[in-house]
Amino acid sequence: MILLFSKNKLHPFRIHRFALLLIFFCFGCEYQSVENIDTISKSIALTFDDGPDPLYTGMILDVLKENDVKATFFLVGNKIKENPGIAERIFKEGHCIANHTYTHIDLKKKSFKVIYSEIQQTEQLIMNICGVSPKLFRPPWGHISTSQKEELEKYGYKIVLWDVNSGDYKPGVTVNEIVSNVMKNIGGNKVIVFHDSDYQCKASRQNTVLALPEIIGFLKALGYNFVTIDKM
Repeated sequence: MILLFSKNKLHPFRIHRFALLLIFFCFGCEYQSVENIDTISKSIALTFDDGPDPLYTGMILDVLKENDVKATFFLVGNKIKENPGIAERIFKEGHCIANHTYTHIDLKKKSFKVIYSEIQQTEQLIMNICGVSPKLFRPPWGHISTSQKEELEKYGYKIVLWDVNSGDYKPGVTVNEIVSNVMKNIGGNKVIVFHDSDYQCKASRQNTVLALPEIIGFLKALGYNFVTIDKM
């Protein structure tokens, strides 16, 4: 515990909240008991959807850099076009870049031709900016049919959903609720979904930024390793 606090200067309010959450965790009030945590497999993947955002993605990258954690970013093509420097920063700082369509479409409402075109446009933008052609794909809202999944797999795409939903996209969600949503469902080899942007660019992601250091601190204290999806 001393080491966690000595490396990072935490605001007293954050330390207070961290202490309270540890109490909840240890006594099973809000989170799972330690006995229920998967202690055999210790890999966790933090993933972020809907960016790059001109404000919040950079703030999240700062948190990840400060805590020496790598994550996976599922980027929307038209936002890459608007914020190419942020997409480039994600890649240069060692994070994994993945595809989240060009305009955040609902796959179940579109033809495969439209879906494939959206994915290809985003892939080409990433190639132009970062020099890589990612084959990791997350459908917006997780909406994808079995036939769509099978078709995309024929083209070499790997469909990535999630195991733990932080719920950070919900209107009015608090920092404590985001932390609780993650910690009560944590376990080994799980993928956690956060959002570094709102696909409509209307909602704040400030509480995601504030919750992230606390979640990372908890997971590190429990001995979890942070990996990107391509290495999981």
